Amino acid sequence: MFGTLNSAKGRPQYALVPPWVNGEVTWIDEAGEYPDDKTICIIKESDGKEHQLSMCHDWPVREPRPIKKRMKIQGPLLTGQRILDSLFPLACGGRAAMPGGFGTGKTVLQETLAKWCDADVIVYVGCGERGNEMAGVLDEFPQLEDPHSGRQLMERTLIIANTSNMPVAAREASIYTAVTVAEYLRDQGLRVALMADSTSRWAEALREVSGRLGELPGESGYPAYLSSRLADFYERAAAVHTLCGKTGFVTLIGAISPPGGDFSEPVTTHTKRYTKVYWTLDSTRAQARFYPAVHPLLSYSEDIQSLVDFWKQNHHPDWLKQRRRFLSMMEDQQRLERMARIIGKDALPPRQQHTLMCAELINEAFLSQSAFSDIDRYCSPQRQAAMMRLIHHFIVKSEEALERGVAIEDISSMPLLRRLQRMGEEIGEDNIKAFTQLSHSLDEAFSKLKEGETDAAG
Repeated sequence: MFGTLNSAKGRPQYALVPPWVNGEVTWIDEAGEYPDDKTICIIKESDGKEHQLSMCHDWPVREPRPIKKRMKIQGPLLTGQRILDSLFPLACGGRAAMPGGFGTGKTVLQETLAKWCDADVIVYVGCGERGNEMAGVLDEFPQLEDPHSGRQLMERTLIIANTSNMPVAAREASIYTAVTVAEYLRDQGLRVALMADSTSRWAEALREVSGRLGELPGESGYPAYLSSRLADFYERAAAVHTLCGKTGFVTLIGAISPPGGDFSEPVTTHTKRYTKVYWTLDSTRAQARFYPAVHPLLSYSEDIQSLVDFWKQNHHPDWLKQRRRFLSMMEDQQRLERMARIIGKDALPPRQQHTLMCAELINEAFLSQSAFSDIDRYCSPQRQAAMMRLIHHFIVKSEEALERGVAIEDISSMPLLRRLQRMGEEIGEDNIKAFTQLSHSLDEAFSKLKEGETDAAG
């Protein structure tokens, strides 16, 4: 880099030397205001060749920008959504896919991530989206406040709009344009999150261009090179040491719109091969007004082991064990609910009724999160850890009570259970100590159950 660019709005940027230029600065203009394309620096190579540099330079969008080297995972991209951060976390510099049928909330969730994730810059590309959706984004974002800086959210957001009525070739190129812009910002030492909505419509544009060129079609009419193009795109996500000596990150989150919600179609299946995080949006949960509608049994994250140290540093050493316990209970719930529909919930053994009760608590108190709530629309790692510990503490104490012979009806009718279900709405970021107080109340309530006082105060 050879200069710093300051603007009245937004963050400062650096004037980067193009990667192919290497030499000695022989002249640079004094500080002032200049057009983007005005020559303000001259670099001379050892063979005498001169390069006149301005504050911008050209780069082919289909070619990844060079780096010094890639780095190992250093932490998650925090989204403020509990089901994502605590159960299926995404590493900063990682790759995530978000498949979901019509009406499952892909666009809403991506816009939520754009607002609350801890990236420095958001690149949002609407690839083949409806015009009214992109118009809504362009109208809403300038009115929203960035929770990290207190300024307009639009100041850290870059939107590349390519609606469905635009040329097909432009839609096919929009994805590459977005990731190249993200890499340019990464080269300045920034954490960049790219939201692609959606890669299915990009693939459809690729199919149409391929058909017009007379190429031999592959599965479902997509070109045979669909898999390699998806790989090329997702491989550009990374945590890197840049050429100018800084550390930068590009995190890719691609939404997928499989026709009819069929996750066996080519775009979804090929994308799974190249992403480590898979957030499956379920239509049943979406229709039940459950948000985020991420299905806990159809989603996964391969970044888990790399992020254990992060949670240890955030005072949650038992995160991995508690995460496994939560997912195990959700899996048991799915199996037991099929039985309960046949014989009735009350006919199940107490231990199985206990599993259903705890799984329901996990769903309502932890996985569900209201985007309309001023308190619960964002959840910090510290608050997530406190809620996770408290729910796990309830599971352990209730199991102990069952072993002592306490009736499952007495546990499920505890007034304190209602407070646990509502803790996300009632305990905010400024009062995390209240979770400790609630834990003490939980101990007192179960001690009274031991003495036979089933009307313990919550």
